[in-house]
Amino acid sequence: MAATAMSSSPALVPSAPLPESSSDIVVRPFRPNDMAQVIELFKEGMPVKGSDPVMDEYIVTSLETDLSDIDGTYIKPGGNFWIATPRDDPTLVVGTVGLEAKSKHEGRVRRLSVKSTHHRRGIGRLLISTLEHWAVGHQIDQLWLTTGDFMDKARGFYRSAGYTETDVIIVRDEPRLARIKIEKRLHVSSHGRTCPRTA
Repeated sequence: MAATAMSSSPALVPSAPLPESSSDIVVRPFRPNDMAQVIELFKEGMPVKGSDPVMDEYIVTSLETDLSDIDGTYIKPGGNFWIATPRDDPTLVVGTVGLEAKSKHEGRVRRLSVKSTHHRRGIGRLLISTLEHWAVGHQIDQLWLTTGDFMDKARGFYRSAGYTETDVIIVRDEPRLARIKIEKRLHVSSHGRTCPRTA
């Protein structure tokens, strides 16, 4: 499958049309009837319950906060939440990503997940590229997220997409558990289009 490639930092986000689909995957905004599958996809990517009390607490908190109110957490405050589906099965959720607006020009990337049966098809890149194009169009030029320091594949994915690891947040010393802050600056003009980086 051919999905839209990501730009590398400090290169610009491409000024191409919004990459809403590839040959057989469509990315669209979240709908309320997606909720059950969004939650199942989140759980699929989490460790088995009981493997770590900190992670258990994180899962419960996630299910009780943003994942219980996607509209109120992401959409109404000025962000968005996207769903990836097969073109021939538009009700099957195979990927998600959310952009939580933190200020007028800053957004937090959250809940990037791809169903295990659909890995290595470019869906993650398609989702993050869609998010970035939308952010540029809404004057959001600073993106950031956090992920576990043990999430090597996720960290590699974001590095390949032009994101930079900027901070380490220690959650627990023994056994060590830390979160990595990862950031990317987008370059937008006053018209919401990409523009050259200035020194």
